[in-house]
Amino acid sequence: MFSWEEVLYFWFGELDDDGVPATELRQRWFQASRSFDWEIRRRFFSLVLVASENGLESWRDEPGGALAELLLLDQFPRNIHRGRAMAFDADPQALKNCLAGLERGHDVTLPLIQRAFFFMPLQHSEKLTHQERGVALYEQLVALADGRLKDVLRSFHQSAVSHRDIVARFGRFPHRNRLLGRRSTPEEEGYLRDGGPAFGQ
Repeated sequence: MFSWEEVLYFWFGELDDDGVPATELRQRWFQASRSFDWEIRRRFFSLVLVASENGLESWRDEPGGALAELLLLDQFPRNIHRGRAMAFDADPQALKNCLAGLERGHDVTLPLIQRAFFFMPLQHSEKLTHQERGVALYEQLVALADGRLKDVLRSFHQSAVSHRDIVARFGRFPHRNRLLGRRSTPEEEGYLRDGGPAFGQ
């Protein structure tokens, strides 16, 4: 079984002197790619299952381990189950772990770019209080960063604001309705027809 260090290295690689991962790694995070989805499924599917059954609880003792578990619960299912409702199944568990990790201060010891993914379950929540907290945390990251890293983190903050605004408007993410078997309201249908963002899902 993989160690949490291997999970983090797969996702972030080596950070450069500015604290930024290699461009090719960053590009694959949020671009739909069948080959990358398949690579994650092939290498990490069993570990994602272990995480979803709380089999990696010991990882939470270390900030890096807590982050690696969050990636397995929050990010990797979106690749493995892209376009299916199962992509969101572990979101409640990821959110619970994220909030617990924040309470323990695990995020503050991580590199800034890694902290951006520690906060991601807040951005994926359909509860406005979580969204507001996420936006505030991303604002803090941008304020702490310099140079190229600041530019990278600004994109995370902009995404958080976009997610927050959607939840503030609709109380949920309309682009998930079809996958989750939810009926869209007329306003949501118009929003989706007009090209409202789906964030890769």
